[in-house]
Amino acid sequence: MEAFGNDSLVEEVLAMLNSCLLSDSGHLAVRGLRRLQQFVTKDLDLKDVTDDTWATVSHMLFRVLSIRGMPPSSVPESEGSTDEEKEQLKQEHKDAMDEFIREQKLFSNRRYIGCNAAMVIGSLLTTENIVKSMGVQWYIFLMSGLGKGIKDWERAAEILSSSGSQESSSQPSPPHYLENVLYARRWMTKFILSLTAQTDAATLENAQFQHVLKEETEALLHAFLKKEADESCSAVDMRNVSKMVTDILEGFNGLSDEKLSTMKWLSPVLSTCIQTNNTSLRTSVQILLTRLTQQK
Repeated sequence: MEAFGNDSLVEEVLAMLNSCLLSDSGHLAVRGLRRLQQFVTKDLDLKDVTDDTWATVSHMLFRVLSIRGMPPSSVPESEGSTDEEKEQLKQEHKDAMDEFIREQKLFSNRRYIGCNAAMVIGSLLTTENIVKSMGVQWYIFLMSGLGKGIKDWERAAEILSSSGSQESSSQPSPPHYLENVLYARRWMTKFILSLTAQTDAATLENAQFQHVLKEETEALLHAFLKKEADESCSAVDMRNVSKMVTDILEGFNGLSDEKLSTMKWLSPVLSTCIQTNNTSLRTSVQILLTRLTQQK
């Protein structure tokens, strides 16, 4: 640690690592992520890590979760536009889609970044002394960042699927975006369970905690319902998402009434799952809804 005792030196090291993360090469970015993890967890003494350092590290990880050049999901609307202008907007949107698909094929090894970034964030947010050092603000920031990454990866998977893009079978291919989604959601499930179980009720009432818990719980339940309604969803995919939802519901059911009462958003979120075909999940939802109703 003595070698990095100077804040300016720490900033220089982080700047060099950031240049690796932003590289077009997925392999170089992954090496940068691994080195960043080692730098934060082993090279630095946590008692000397400042809030500014955590801010820099957190923003580096947040940025690397995003997908460059992601086109908007629909054609931008502009009131009062002429038919010609609308056609131009449609063409620009199509061009952006085509360019995104070309870049995805050209830089496909950047998909390795997503799962490795999720792993680094997961490692940080499940290590007690690191969580204590970074504080609530950056814990929630990284948790939210991973949630945003999941949404981006799902969107990218939809675009590539609709384009009929095929992976080359002549060499090992990078992970599919949906594989990154599954891996990240498993980490997110751990974060939600850890946050609700290890945080006291008074702290859990914090608006930041409540917002991220609501957003990510809702996202997971939405993903479950979407897969359940999709007849083409594989049994493996359904089993994986069902397991995560089961873990979340069991975790919530294990909370004290005091903690559960802080989660006022939970009842309407759970109500969307009351008609699920999964009997055990439906039972868990009904038990939770009953407990929430009794507290009113």
